[in-house]
Order: sequence, then structure tokens, then C-alpha cells
Amino acid sequence: MTVPPELSVTFQRPALSRQVPLANLSLHCLDWSGSGVPVLLLHPNRTNARVWDFVVEHATLPNRFIAPDARGHGLSDYPAQGYAYKDYLDDLRALLDALQVPRVHLVGAATGGNLALLLASESPQRVASVTVVDPGLSLDPEISARVRAQMLREFRFASLAEARARMPFSDRWSDAMKAHYSQHSFRPLLDGAVEWRYYPAGVVETEHMLEEPIWDRIQVRCPSLVLRGSHSAVFGTANMERLCALIPGSRHAEIDADHRVSQDNPRALAALIDGFIASL
Repeated sequence: MTVPPELSVTFQRPALSRQVPLANLSLHCLDWSGSGVPVLLLHPNRTNARVWDFVVEHATLPNRFIAPDARGHGLSDYPAQGYAYKDYLDDLRALLDALQVPRVHLVGAATGGNLALLLASESPQRVASVTVVDPGLSLDPEISARVRAQMLREFRFASLAEARARMPFSDRWSDAMKAHYSQHSFRPLLDGAVEWRYYPAGVVETEHMLEEPIWDRIQVRCPSLVLRGSHSAVFGTANMERLCALIPGSRHAEIDADHRVSQDNPRALAALIDGFIASL
């Protein structure tokens, strides 16, 4: 699939695209070279690692960045089962072992934020810091039901142009962001149609999982930054305050963005991540 020349992006810091075989599946990763403790980037449900391209491009940290496609997403394997928190967390630990990375700075957005909180709580020796970006904590069941229905209803499109126009949470994205992300997020079919690069049953199960409260499982004790999109209805100020109260010494901030902060305002997100990790 092609991107209009006027919207194509040449990144000054391109990523290496690689497949990492684990015991039971293979995960696709984007890997940006660097030094020091790596930064592990965890994407939202029904998306993929490409939500981070523009954030890393704007980052000034010298660190290595690693962004995996979660199971059932992007270019990773799509197992028929295994879309609970435990499965995703086991994959992350196995990925770090396979890459021989003992410790990371975690950055997780939406569902990835939930996973970052749980990994830091369960495997504190592996986490140097946590940045949580508009996590999906105690997702409203009515919102969850609508999103799950949309995932199934709006999975296949007659053309890439139609798919690009109907990407969720994309109202604030630049045209270049929409073109770049759609290039990597839809699979072309023989009849000219396209479909999302995710496993529908898996993302639906994951979305339903987000209704499950995990507040009592959050035991984060490393340096932490909690961020929310100032226009987000997913992670309200009450939940941000509740999360910050659970994490001693945590910092917090709002960004001019909706729920997809990494694509709404990648420059501002990169600046906050830069400043936070550099301060450590």
C-alpha cells in the first residue's frame, strides 16, 4: 500500500523491524538503536507498534527504544487463545529475556498503560521507571460494549481511503500521521478491500478484560509519571488522582490530546518522556 508523496515521512531515526521468536509465538518489534537502559513502548489494544513512530522521532533521549506488536496485533502471531493480562505479561517477560534486556523504562498507552503498571508491580527488578499514558482503568462497561461492537463491525473496508477516514480516535491526527499509520495498520485483500491488522476475537476479549478493576494489583514503587489527554473521556481526572495516590512520589501531567495521546500530540508526549527519564 502506498502513501501519497506529499504525506510520506522520512524519519531521521528509523527503526529496525524484526521478528523475535518466543517459546509459543513470534512477536514483531520495532527497535531503535541507542545506549543506556532501553525504553519499552507498549501500544493500546487494537493498534500496533507504529503508534510510537512519531514519538521516537521527536525524542531526544539517547536510549534504545523497543516497541513490540502485542500478540494478535500488527505483524506478531495471532494465537486463537490467550488474551488475558497474564498472557500479555508473560510475553513481555519472555521478550525481554529473548532480547537479553534485564531492565527497562516502561512507557504504556491505554491498554499498554495497564500492562506497564502490572509489569512494574509484579517484576519490579525489571523496571527502572514507568510512564503511564491515558490507561484504560476500570473501563465503563457501556463504553466497552460500544467499542467491542465497533471492532467487529468496522473491521473490513472497501478501500484504504475509506479505512483511513474511519480510524477511531483520529480526529486530532495530522494528515501525515493518518497516512503513515494506515499504511502499516491495514492488510490488503485480493478484491481491493482492506482489513485491520489485528485478530478480532483477541482484541474483543482484551477490551472486555479492561472492565476488570486492577487497582488492588497496582504496587508500583519505581519513579512514575502519569499522563492523561486533557480531552480524554477514557481516563478522567478522578482516576488520574486515584492512580497517583497509589504510587508514592509519582508525577502527573495533562497533554492537549484525546485518548490516543501518542498520535494526537507526539511532540508534547516525547518532551515529557524525555524530561522525566533524563531527570532520573
